[in-house]
Amino acid sequence: MSFTNRELHLPPLAAQLATALALGLFFAALGPFGTYADLTVGMRYAYWVGLVLVGYLNILVAAHAIAAFAPRLATPWSLAWITLASALPTSFVVAWVESLVRLSHPVPLSVFPRVYGSVAVIQLAMLLILTRFRPPAETLLLRKRRPEVQAAPILDTPAPAPANAFAKRIPAHLGGELLALGAEDHYLRVLTPLGSDLILMRLSDALGELGPGAGLQVHRSWWVAHNAVRALRRDGARTVLVLCNGLEVPVSRTYLAAVRAAGWPAPGSTHPHSVERSV
Repeated sequence: MSFTNRELHLPPLAAQLATALALGLFFAALGPFGTYADLTVGMRYAYWVGLVLVGYLNILVAAHAIAAFAPRLATPWSLAWITLASALPTSFVVAWVESLVRLSHPVPLSVFPRVYGSVAVIQLAMLLILTRFRPPAETLLLRKRRPEVQAAPILDTPAPAPANAFAKRIPAHLGGELLALGAEDHYLRVLTPLGSDLILMRLSDALGELGPGAGLQVHRSWWVAHNAVRALRRDGARTVLVLCNGLEVPVSRTYLAAVRAAGWPAPGSTHPHSVERSV
């Protein structure tokens, strides 16, 4: 596996190497497990510095291998898994070095569990020092981990219908140019320049499919398209919209402000109908 220069954390890697080297020098000066008496000074330093660096390398390999399968390295269990995994190959290296330096024969299999236990203790100590005695082991990775992508929550609310979703409900013989909708009990009267017809639908459902840009609801029972309005006038106490086909649609007080804000009829309209009286 190769990493680009941007993915590598060179300063943390250098700091980790320096920490591992310092730990190797410490063990070499201390000479545990009988190495102080059995080895010369030069051999003792080479022995411990080399084995600690090998242990550090195996810690890095184990951390990357576990990170490929585990979603996070921020739990105390990650330190245990890295310790156990990295101690196994390091134990084989220690057994091989021991057979060359002190035993002059292979390490017996009966002794190997004890070697593994000793190595695991040293690996854990090194791992705790590298992670500053905190469970998160993310600092051991030589590359930046890609952020986890969380799936968007599934909402119970249905997605809004497209603005032209109602067009498919207009009866074919009426064409596609919608002028107005009028509620009649459980039915909806669809009005176009070619006439009108009833469909089984509620006005509120139709408004959801039409969207806010196609027109305005002007009454609890009426919706009018923007391009259908030719005049706005008062008829006694009532306010009505005159459509391009001559139909008069009532405007209730509830929706009068929205109608005024819409600026109906459109400025510059040349239709023969006109505003007979200002609202």
